[in-house]
Amino acid sequence: MLEKPRAEINQIDAEILKLLERRYACVDEVVRIKQENDLPTLDVSREVEVIARLGELAEQEAYKEAILETFQSMMDISRAYQEKKKTTTLS
Repeated sequence: MLEKPRAEINQIDAEILKLLERRYACVDEVVRIKQENDLPTLDVSREVEVIARLGELAEQEAYKEAILETFQSMMDISRAYQEKKKTTTLS
């Protein structure tokens, strides 16, 4: 009964994993640029812009709130990753 939807979720998760790896490669570049230019990790206006843009792109209203919360969590985790990366790079 659950095998088919779970198999599809597993496939989607694998795709998301590849996309997250690409995203973190970009985050590494952001860290490098922020370090070179002495910029802070947190850019509130950028986060507001991202959430607003994604809110407009979301097509399924029933999923919108959960999706935006997911992206906010991703940005929070990304910010923590950036901070850790900055401190390990400086050491």
